[in-house]
Amino acid sequence: MTEGIMSCCGLDCSKCRAYVATRGSDYASATETARRWSNPEEGDYKPEDIWCDGCHSDHRLHAFCAKCPVRACAKGKGLDNCGGCGEYPCEKLGSLWGSWIEASPVEARTNLDRIKVGEFP
Repeated sequence: MTEGIMSCCGLDCSKCRAYVATRGSDYASATETARRWSNPEEGDYKPEDIWCDGCHSDHRLHAFCAKCPVRACAKGKGLDNCGGCGEYPCEKLGSLWGSWIEASPVEARTNLDRIKVGEFP
């Protein structure tokens, strides 16, 4: 990731369907994303649940991100992302990465690994 918005878990928010739909005020894309991301564990999302200004927003967050345990942990420790945590990598991250369907846990981990060793701004 060279440009974008680094989430707590290592994803580039600017590549996220929810973030892209929000930035473009694209209700059709938010509707499609809500349909794709709805599942038995999380329930059905509505387009209104999709609007998100990125992981570090205090205003609009995707419904999952608003209750994300990794985000809560990083924020609770005063960290921008998990790459700066002394416990990185941890079980919370592994569990989150393992649950992703569309996002790439490999890219997220690579981003955080680079932060951990100081190769990433």
